[in-house]
Amino acid sequence: MQIMKYPYLALLPLILLYGCGNSSEEEKKELVKPIKYGVVESFGGLTTRTFNGITQSGSETKLSFRTGGLITRLNVAVGQRIKRGQLLAQLDQTDALLALEQAQLDVANAKVQLETASSGFERITQLYQTNNASLSDYEKAKSTLSNAQSSYEISLKRLDLQRSQVSYTSITSPMSGIVSTVNVETNEVVRPGQSILTMSKEDSKDLEAQVGVPEKYISRVKHGSPTKIRIPTLSSEFDGVITEVGYTSSGGTYPVITSLTNPADEVRPGMPVEVTFTFGNEDQEKQLIVPVKAVGEDESGQFVYILRPQDNEVYEAKKVTIEIGSLTSGGFIVRSGLTQDQIVALAGLRTLYDGMKVALLTQ
Repeated sequence: MQIMKYPYLALLPLILLYGCGNSSEEEKKELVKPIKYGVVESFGGLTTRTFNGITQSGSETKLSFRTGGLITRLNVAVGQRIKRGQLLAQLDQTDALLALEQAQLDVANAKVQLETASSGFERITQLYQTNNASLSDYEKAKSTLSNAQSSYEISLKRLDLQRSQVSYTSITSPMSGIVSTVNVETNEVVRPGQSILTMSKEDSKDLEAQVGVPEKYISRVKHGSPTKIRIPTLSSEFDGVITEVGYTSSGGTYPVITSLTNPADEVRPGMPVEVTFTFGNEDQEKQLIVPVKAVGEDESGQFVYILRPQDNEVYEAKKVTIEIGSLTSGGFIVRSGLTQDQIVALAGLRTLYDGMKVALLTQ
């Protein structure tokens, strides 16, 4: 029996086969090419678009202290109904009250000095008029009275300031409503302006919905336009009117606020909503628009690659011959070959082919 001198050579074909198997799978993964894409949209007539958002109170108010310190009282809880003028939270007032007492003593002392200076001035004035006091004595008494008057007025202003400092250590409710959030706890040290709690009016008529509208649609959103607001958790639909349209974007979308014109009592802030906007002009003929970069041309005519969804966010490219019309600001008018909301490739048309697997490039 012959013993193999190099036993590992027998395993070499298996190693190569295994390696080739992995390489093949990696090549398949690499075939899923990221690609820019667009959407076939309608132009003219009336079209609708729905965006997700959340309900909120139109009079939501965030409350904070104007000074910092240690919270000693917190008389609120989430969901609690409160009345206008009710004490909600308070800071440690020890230092502020001591400063207030000192300011009150300063006012009392300044008042005594003013009364003394006033009496002295009257006495010197009488003596000066009878030539029993010199002009310098008269001027000195007048200056002393003026300084005493100034000191008294300054002490009064300091007293008002200290009273304000004491009032800054308390938060009272500016309106009747419901506590939405409480952000702190008792014995917590807070800084000036830090949000302590949020409250809203207890009024269903004050509710509104906020959604994020993509930049491609924001120019078509107009203040005062009607909307439809659906709340999935309640299986209800309400009428709305656009009250605010954001000027700057956040995360690629612009905030748009719609007030509910016929809200129900069960609607509360924080509920997810679906807001439907209506765009276009009903007097115009409805047509489809395809982006310019999506259209290619060969010996068969104009074509596009539509992207059909598969599994795991993978799409399959399909070449479709189309007939296009005139060019508009939004793209080519489609006469035939496409339907609304189809996804089409915008770049690399020469490298695509039927059945090619791609992924949508979101950036």
